[in-house]
Amino acid sequence: MAMHRRRSSREPRQAVGAGGEVGSAPVRRPRRRLLDLRLWLGVALILGAMVIGARVLSSGTATVTVWRASHDLAVGSVPQVEPAVVALDGRESAYLPAVTPPAGRMRQSVAAGALVPATAVGAVVPEATRLVTVPVEPMHAPIGLAAGDIVDVWATPDTTTTAAPPNPTPVLSGIRVEQVDRDVDGLRGEVPVVLAVDATQVAQLVAASRGTITLVLMPLRSQASGPA
Repeated sequence: MAMHRRRSSREPRQAVGAGGEVGSAPVRRPRRRLLDLRLWLGVALILGAMVIGARVLSSGTATVTVWRASHDLAVGSVPQVEPAVVALDGRESAYLPAVTPPAGRMRQSVAAGALVPATAVGAVVPEATRLVTVPVEPMHAPIGLAAGDIVDVWATPDTTTTAAPPNPTPVLSGIRVEQVDRDVDGLRGEVPVVLAVDATQVAQLVAASRGTITLVLMPLRSQASGPA
């Protein structure tokens, strides 16, 4: 009695054609398609996570629009600026916001491309104002003295004829500092400071500069009424 061999499940199935021909039936491969689908799905998830992470990081950094110098700006020049969108991390108040065009003149020099400090631009200097440079010893000026500060000017006469030391006297009050040159004179050890005074005060300030000039910084509360 003939024994029929049991066909293995791994052997390709044979298909019988219309004419009785026996051929192999095509084998389906669903596992490979499933793996391809999972691969592409994983790639899509990774890309989506990267996009979401980038948006979260960008949204966490706040940006502001401030003025930036479009050219080198010298003291006394008209501000030539352009808006710049930057992230200042809580230091927004230190720079001039790009809300309205800055009016006035430059109180301190700013290099091209640098952000304009909030105190770098001041009111237009009146025609009666004169700029006078006085020599100030480093220990006779406030630490960090800068353009825009308001100071009182005191003078100590330079005299060697009296045994008692001369007393300092007030000269001018509420004077605006226009510029401070940080390069100390190597011979005399003095710092040039440019003060904006009225034309009628020039002679008084020049005479006082023959002695020792002392600048006293006015607090912000005292400056509320404005300089004289």
